Amino acid sequence: MISPLSLSQLQQRFGGELKNGSVDFGRVCTDTRKLDSDALFVALRGENFDAHDFLSEIDGKVLGLVTEKAIDGSLLPQWVVADTTVALGQIGRLCREQFDGPVIGVTGSCGKTTVKEMLAAIFGQRHRVCVTQGNLNNHFGVPMTLFSLTADDQVLIVEMGASGPNEIGYLCGIAKPEITAVNNVMPAHVEGFGSVDGIAAAKGQIYTTLAPGGRAIINADDRYAGYWRGELPEGVHKIEVGLGHQHDVHADNIHVADDGCAGFDLVIEGVSHPVQLKLLGEHNVHNALVAAGCAYAAGVPVKEIATGLSALQGVGGRLQIHAGIAGATVIDDSYNANPGSVAAAIELLAQRRGKKILVLGDMAELGPEADQAHKDMGQLARERGIDQLYTLGPLSVAAAVAFAAGRQHVQKHFPDRDALIKALSPELDGNTTVLVKGSRSARMELIAQALTTGNQKKG
Repeated sequence: MISPLSLSQLQQRFGGELKNGSVDFGRVCTDTRKLDSDALFVALRGENFDAHDFLSEIDGKVLGLVTEKAIDGSLLPQWVVADTTVALGQIGRLCREQFDGPVIGVTGSCGKTTVKEMLAAIFGQRHRVCVTQGNLNNHFGVPMTLFSLTADDQVLIVEMGASGPNEIGYLCGIAKPEITAVNNVMPAHVEGFGSVDGIAAAKGQIYTTLAPGGRAIINADDRYAGYWRGELPEGVHKIEVGLGHQHDVHADNIHVADDGCAGFDLVIEGVSHPVQLKLLGEHNVHNALVAAGCAYAAGVPVKEIATGLSALQGVGGRLQIHAGIAGATVIDDSYNANPGSVAAAIELLAQRRGKKILVLGDMAELGPEADQAHKDMGQLARERGIDQLYTLGPLSVAAAVAFAAGRQHVQKHFPDRDALIKALSPELDGNTTVLVKGSRSARMELIAQALTTGNQKKG
């Protein structure tokens, strides 16, 4: 934290009840397994856990407590509230109010973590940056990012994720971003939103919550760009990014090098500078444009933006190239998956030389569209000349069936990872590229690791 807070501050600002007086704190913890004697402990509830069940065990091991019920017999200062998750956000909001540098918020169906890392690389050249770590982008993670702010930080970059309506608006109420972007809208977490239109409306809250003077970075190539333009509050400035020359920030002379990484000329308000990404896939040009638009809105010169984009190395679990067994090339894109990101991965794989194998796990949270979405991915892989498709999980059966349709091809669907790895391993050689993709719940990183040199179990 930039400066300590107190329970009395929280109670005066947000209500609730104090028990056993107040206490000053500079750190917050929420995990009973990682207690900190100098921290305030917030007892959170989730679908599969309730920290209140363990409070008797931590008495005396932390500075104070935030709970939904008073803990009798404890001498620790307590802030008793109706909802500890809301209280966690309120503490984060007070931390945010201590910060006066630029705050950038990024959301989207896919690629938002890459955009976040691109922004960190751009600003990190000359500034101390506080940025979302890993996937801490929800109603628990965003406050934790705000807690990590220090007096030395000059820029705050917050990734925001959502699995249902109003979550982005809630997170914006905590983090108060001044520059915001929706990277894209694709069918992801459709179950929680009801439809893709619902996703666009929910993600668009990152624009509708902007205060006058805020800056909205709009991906003009997204089909919902027009909708977002119409939803912008009065006094919010708009910066459009896209592939067309008419946009404020655009890419010119796009090309893909032999290693699969894209290069282009970044053009901002008529000023151009070359960029050579170190990230696989032409789709990362769009990610770079969104990041460039955010940085430009914060006053970063185009040359500095281009240098930062060109310097960024890959992000773990996202199109990372590894040496595979038997000399094969393994591309680990296992971090997450939805139809848009799988389609981009298939396009990248299709451009590789030699034998091309896609290993696909289930794409989760697609609701009633799940079966058709998996069929579409299997058909796309077939149409783009992928040589083999190995699938894992009950939903991806549809992809295996669609891939095999109309050709002399045996369906390669497997009940578990070990069976898939056993069947796939003999197919690998120095002329083969394997791309591993799937939603986080499918744990496809375990397959990527098993196929990578140095990670095999010794018999």
